[in-house]
Amino acid sequence: MPEASNRMATPTLIKLLSKLPKAKSEIHTYSESRSKSQAAGAAHQWALKIPFKRHLLHIHMQKPVNMSTGAAAVSTVSAASCGLGKQQRRRLAAFDFDHTIVSQNTDTVVRDMLPNELISSKALTDLMESECWTEYMAEIFRLLHAQQVQESRIRDVIRCIPEVPGFVRLIKHLQKRLNFDLIIISDSNSVFIDEWLRAHNLSDCFKAIFTNPAHFDEHGQLQVRPHHQQTDCKLSASNLCKGRVLEHFVIEQDLRFNIRYDHVFYVGDGNNDICPVLRQRACDFACARQGFAMERHLIKNRNKLKLRAQLLIWRNGFDLLEQMCALPQLQGQSIESHPLETEIGRRASAAAPAAPPAPPEQ
Repeated sequence: MPEASNRMATPTLIKLLSKLPKAKSEIHTYSESRSKSQAAGAAHQWALKIPFKRHLLHIHMQKPVNMSTGAAAVSTVSAASCGLGKQQRRRLAAFDFDHTIVSQNTDTVVRDMLPNELISSKALTDLMESECWTEYMAEIFRLLHAQQVQESRIRDVIRCIPEVPGFVRLIKHLQKRLNFDLIIISDSNSVFIDEWLRAHNLSDCFKAIFTNPAHFDEHGQLQVRPHHQQTDCKLSASNLCKGRVLEHFVIEQDLRFNIRYDHVFYVGDGNNDICPVLRQRACDFACARQGFAMERHLIKNRNKLKLRAQLLIWRNGFDLLEQMCALPQLQGQSIESHPLETEIGRRASAAAPAAPPAPPEQ
């Protein structure tokens, strides 16, 4: 995985912004530009104004911020990386993980290592229904440890989860051939995601991963804690608002590195993927998996939700890559034709299972 120093410092940015009384008026956020329906007028709603960058840098140099949180990583703003130099124009693809990159829910796959009588116990059922999914999984991990399920077995199970067909190729092609920055925003946990990415040689493809921090303690028990705590977004779980994470990431890329994303693709499947796509611009793309909750919700409530991003419905990674490369915005970026992979994609699409019921999407 990328080193900690290369991960994005969202908490640092938040603290710096909180020092500015007029910070909101200086940032072109998605929400502030909802009335701009034209793509040209909404081209850089996340972009930071140069005077604001200098103001933020001045504050930081007077009183350096040194925070430690459970988010992916924390770094600080320096004069050399404040983004006042030459502007870089890039594209961003943000991915959910469970049922998007991998074909199953990593949490429930590991949970199913427990005996059925434990999974269906009243105590666990009540905890799951309390909507504290991270607390629920913490209890699952405690029970797995009590059942003497070893770390190596858990890692083996995660590595064996198959990809959604075509997603390994999609990720590598976007990152290596189309010059995309890639990130993951997931309600799974860092141990599961890191383990699966390493097993599929994808660790170096992602610029940042935002998820619930986890680790195996000295006794071999998997410990997990929330990515953050929030009560503002009613579309998101209390431990992770994906929309907030995406918005802060884009703003910080502009602030620290002067990177502006011409187009942002958000790829997901579940209800907790609705918030980030509602913050997207008219020049962005909401990519929803066919037959899953995200697609159903967006199609049913599209006018009410005022979705401004262009909607792409995908069945598998092969299909999504073809759709992306056919976009006028990506013209000139061709993909290789692999008849075997096309046939695999067609068969996978035809045999694709219906969207699974709860637990919540990751």
